[in-house]
Amino acid sequence: MGRQQRVLINTSFKMQRVTGQQRYAHEISRRLLARDGFTELTPGTFFASSALRVWAWVMAVAPVVSRRRLLLSMTARAPLFARQVLVIHDLFVLTNPEWFSKKYVITHAPVLRYQLKRAKALVAVSQPVADQLARGYAVPVIVAPNAPSDVFRAEDGPVDTGALSSRGLRTGEYFLCVGSVDPRKNLPRLAAAYGALDETLREQFPLVVVGGGAAVFRSQEIAWPSQTVNAGYVSDEELRTLYAHAHAVVFPSLAEGFGLPLVEASAAGTPRLVVSDIPVFRWICADSAHYFDPTSVAAISKALSDCIDRPKDSPLDSARFTWERSADIVAEACDRLEGSATLRGRLPLTLLAWCRCRTRRACPRAAFRNDGRLSRTPAD
Repeated sequence: MGRQQRVLINTSFKMQRVTGQQRYAHEISRRLLARDGFTELTPGTFFASSALRVWAWVMAVAPVVSRRRLLLSMTARAPLFARQVLVIHDLFVLTNPEWFSKKYVITHAPVLRYQLKRAKALVAVSQPVADQLARGYAVPVIVAPNAPSDVFRAEDGPVDTGALSSRGLRTGEYFLCVGSVDPRKNLPRLAAAYGALDETLREQFPLVVVGGGAAVFRSQEIAWPSQTVNAGYVSDEELRTLYAHAHAVVFPSLAEGFGLPLVEASAAGTPRLVVSDIPVFRWICADSAHYFDPTSVAAISKALSDCIDRPKDSPLDSARFTWERSADIVAEACDRLEGSATLRGRLPLTLLAWCRCRTRRACPRAAFRNDGRLSRTPAD
């Protein structure tokens, strides 16, 4: 007989368009719900009918229904008053509010600050995010990273040849950039850098931009040069094909909590990654990418030009990034909080170590690295 369903999964994310946070939540929840001890908590039809009603359900109904049971929230749609494990994808609304609309900052920044202080445990999607959290909050922190979904794996995903032909693209002869249109994605500099390339080179290697905007981000003007293909939102099958047949995937972000397109692209067989030199990309890619200064248009342009004749990169270490492993880590964290010992033997015991900090000033930089070891160094 399975154990009592003691951990509730907040599935209010199911009413949202699937981007990075929602994909994480879908993949982890699907695996956890197949286990004993987890069940979903979902808004009913009335609350699910609009975004505002979903927020009302999250803030007012979910805490009452969950009572003292443990709640797992994996997107920004998380309650203030609940006994919860909270997944943190980034802290940009706190550290870089200028990237967001004023309305979003006013409504979300205070909420996130309060949630971070009250959470029973925090799950970071990367080691750099975990380090930020451990320095600032007296809450246990673990790392359970993103991973590529099965559709993006080269041996499994379908090949949608129409994704190329419908856009006039040729295999191995285009750059691909994937990401939402928001300031941290650094798209104006990418546009300027691509525009600085010789016209002949741009004709041979179009720049394909996948993604769209959102009202939560500060608006910005982007002057895309000729030979840019704005693909907008595409299906996973189309995206897998675009990854697989690109000459290189370009990721010029100023900052990221993770960088899901990097692991998706590598899984799909992208031969080259040309990315910003920022800590989280170094943590993900190590030597499997070519890095550039994202604040320099000239550096981005040179990186694009240099990768034309560059050999293929070695693929990322796929064993580091799997949804099964991340689900195991999240399950262990929830199980630890529930005081159960039913899940054993699947991960090193060091994954169950916890950092409990007494004060903000004394908080050690302690969090789990991706190999399962606990890192603990003095605070800066």
